[in-house]
Amino acid sequence: MQWNLCGHDLAIDFLREHTKPEKMRQAYLITGPDGVGRKSLALAFVKAICCQKPPAPGEFCNDCTTCRQIDAKVFSDLTIIEQEDGKEIKIDQIREMQKTLTLSPFQAPRRFVLIPNFQRATAGAANALLKSLEEPPPRAVLLLTADARESLLETIASRCEQVRLGPLTVKATQNVLSDQFHLTEDQALHLAHLTSGRIGASLRYHDDPQVVEAHNDILVELEDQLEKTYRARLQYVDELMRQKISPREQAARVIPVWLGFWRDCLISVAQANIPLVNVEHREWIDKTASRMTLEQIQKVLLAHEHALEQLESYANARLVLENLLLMPPRLP
Repeated sequence: MQWNLCGHDLAIDFLREHTKPEKMRQAYLITGPDGVGRKSLALAFVKAICCQKPPAPGEFCNDCTTCRQIDAKVFSDLTIIEQEDGKEIKIDQIREMQKTLTLSPFQAPRRFVLIPNFQRATAGAANALLKSLEEPPPRAVLLLTADARESLLETIASRCEQVRLGPLTVKATQNVLSDQFHLTEDQALHLAHLTSGRIGASLRYHDDPQVVEAHNDILVELEDQLEKTYRARLQYVDELMRQKISPREQAARVIPVWLGFWRDCLISVAQANIPLVNVEHREWIDKTASRMTLEQIQKVLLAHEHALEQLESYANARLVLENLLLMPPRLP
């Protein structure tokens, strides 16, 4: 397991090369779905550059004072712009951050700034950051994370070295959760399916009942929509697009949940001896499966799998969601 991260070997190998002073860029953009490990990878990159006792070039000991300070987010040469869920990154936060970029590093060879979820930046904040990218301080490295390159201004994304992350397979995720985090096999399998192979999201589901509640809310809303007309379903998508998070984030939030539901419907209609992911919704799953043919459910399920690929390819999130909700028949 490289850098104490699972399933991102190509990205880690790439960034390990960039720990060399002659390869290091002044800005990096790490993209991928929520819970896939974007922030963890960024912090591991900082540790690999700053570790006091690296066991090998491009590695970190994870035990020295610097590594522990980075994990605790109290390292003097690392600034992290945190925001509450759903809150935007404001221009004042960027301007305050820019002051730190002018300071010389105190302990490390560079000064680092990490801004997670930069797709949530206001227009003013994005334009303010652009100035730092156009005229970067000589001994500073800027690390951005986002759901996708397309969610950022192209003038910002084009000035960053991009690192793209994707989820693991369900089986690989189950193994990691069982072996590394000591979850039971049933818990690990359940969470791996719920999160479509995102380890960070799986651990949040395990640790925070409110996250599971949000998952169930998405399923309840889907049940409601399947009983409505196609016009009403389009209105529902419009409501989703009006919420505070970006359309792409919204799609990345709901599609994996919908995918898990249709997978359960396929298991039900095929009478397969496979445990359901959403076992608490078994009655509704069986009811839905009984009203559709195996071929219909397979078509819907494949469309959801393709939709996740479309999001990775920067497709229009609204159109993707509309297409998915218009596929199933009305089930009054």
